[in-house]
Amino acid sequence: MRVRSVLFWWMCGFFVLAAFPGRSYALDLEQQRKAYAVAINAIRHGDWEQYQRLRPSLDDYPLAIYLDYYELTGNGQRVSVERAEQFMADSRGTALPNRFLRSYLGSAGRRGRWSDFLAMMSQEPASEDLKCYYYRALYHTGDRDAAYAGAASLWVHSHSRPKICDPLFTNWQRAGGLNDDLVWARLLQTVDARQTSLSRYVARKGSPALKPWADRMMSAYASPTKLAALKLPENEAKSADIATAALKRLARSDQEAALKLWLQFKDRLPFEPAQVREVERQIALYTLFRETESNLAWLQPTLARLQDDTLVEIRLRWAIASQDWGGFRATLPLLSSEAARDSGWRYWSALATEQAGRQEQAKEELVELASERGYYSFLAADRLGQPYKMNNKSASADSNAGAAQADTPALRRVTELTFHDAQRDAHAEWSLVLSSSAPEQLPALARLAADRGWYRFAIDAANRAKEMDWLDMRFPPAYRETFEQYAGRRGVPTTELMAIARRESAFMPQITSSAGARGLMQVMPATGKQVANRVGVNYSREALYEVDDNVLLGSAYYRELLDQFDNNRIYALAAYNAGPHRVERWRADSAGQLPVEAWIETIPFKETRAYVQAVLAYNVVFGELQGAPSSLLSDAERQARY
Repeated sequence: MRVRSVLFWWMCGFFVLAAFPGRSYALDLEQQRKAYAVAINAIRHGDWEQYQRLRPSLDDYPLAIYLDYYELTGNGQRVSVERAEQFMADSRGTALPNRFLRSYLGSAGRRGRWSDFLAMMSQEPASEDLKCYYYRALYHTGDRDAAYAGAASLWVHSHSRPKICDPLFTNWQRAGGLNDDLVWARLLQTVDARQTSLSRYVARKGSPALKPWADRMMSAYASPTKLAALKLPENEAKSADIATAALKRLARSDQEAALKLWLQFKDRLPFEPAQVREVERQIALYTLFRETESNLAWLQPTLARLQDDTLVEIRLRWAIASQDWGGFRATLPLLSSEAARDSGWRYWSALATEQAGRQEQAKEELVELASERGYYSFLAADRLGQPYKMNNKSASADSNAGAAQADTPALRRVTELTFHDAQRDAHAEWSLVLSSSAPEQLPALARLAADRGWYRFAIDAANRAKEMDWLDMRFPPAYRETFEQYAGRRGVPTTELMAIARRESAFMPQITSSAGARGLMQVMPATGKQVANRVGVNYSREALYEVDDNVLLGSAYYRELLDQFDNNRIYALAAYNAGPHRVERWRADSAGQLPVEAWIETIPFKETRAYVQAVLAYNVVFGELQGAPSSLLSDAERQARY
């Protein structure tokens, strides 16, 4: 509910209240914008009298429905089912119905308004919290059987359940709903999720008949190497359950011992096919993670049997890290045809072919790859000594179509939300616009967004259209003056900072990651505070959503990382994403034995690996678009060993 310069608009809009108290009157757009800001400020401060005096003047303002939403969810009063249904109908076609419904149901559940809850939600919701309220509502309105069935499905889970489910579970257990089958099913899940305390709690819920099995499970969980000492009955399904859990746990710490026990037990206990796959996949996964060479003879045929691209790709990267081209060539055919078409594996296939002495075939593969655009295509072009291919294509758009679309209610809401700097709400509305638009409308929408400086929205439109070659849409000159200012101050190319921001936020200043990083360059609040102290500027968490403040701190942090890693962008970019301590550890692991592309390819974190590749490639694209061409890698980066 963020609006631009609330105090300013309040001062400018005060005349509205003074001149026309309690009356509906026509305002022009500028006056409506001021009045909306005043109304939002009144809601924020709980001044409902002022809000009610102002609300009639905004009936035809595009964001009037947002005022209704904030009023209904913010005034603390009970909202009738009839009023809630009316709002759901009035807000249809906006980003608000589901948002309002979640708020309404949460409020009804907290207040025990069970009939209201069921009137607005007649089937099981998706949210775990709302599921608890839903089944509690069924219980309190007389449908006990359905409530108890829901309680059982909610209780069997790998992690602790929401506290608001406790009244439901209490009533269900008092009614005798909990049985040994459910206890065992949940114990399997909690053990698999390594929830030790919760597993002990669940184990105690079983009957005396289940206790010996629960005790065996907890013993196997605590000491999986002692699985044989448990003397598991060979024809019991629970024996296979216990062995599966123990072997999966052991595979994390001792892959060789896990494989030995697996080969000992796999034909003795009645494992289900799914359990066989679970155990073998877990042993294979941690054999790959820990590079347990003693398991290699078993691993290769197991990979062929499992047909799991994730495992095969980890094995391929292990071969690259070891520069084991024979192992690479033996493993590559295990990829699915879809995975094998990925540009990365085409590049490494060409290098493996080259290592095998088939130079002409390798060159043909590289030439084909270099005709495309992207990180691996740029690597291929560099090996061939060819210029990069941008394959740029303009988004041809009908200007009349764009003008017509701009005048729709949805686009008017996007425009006004953007004006009030409510970017997250604007983005939600824009996403609805794109999802409801025909493919032929997307070019005009992309162009409209680009022309208005809605950079993230233009990117979204191009992506929605699956037009990866609309480079002017996908790589816009967003906030270029700001990036130029701080690039000059930090001694780095403007395109490099823009490439980081493009990957981090797609140029959306108000975005927040799941980890809490904020703004264009996704600066973590703790990092931002430390960097602000070092460069001597004032700091606030909210300032990270401001373009200038965010780029100031993000660029300063990137400069610090470049200095820490001797101006090597590969290490600095990896550190920007994963932290410098991890990069130091990865450098120690590779011990300076790898060429640059092999080190990047074998970065342990998939996200960081993709991040480094993307930023390097984006820097090339921005350079081409802005008339400042650059190489994917500098000579120093290419010649160094990693």
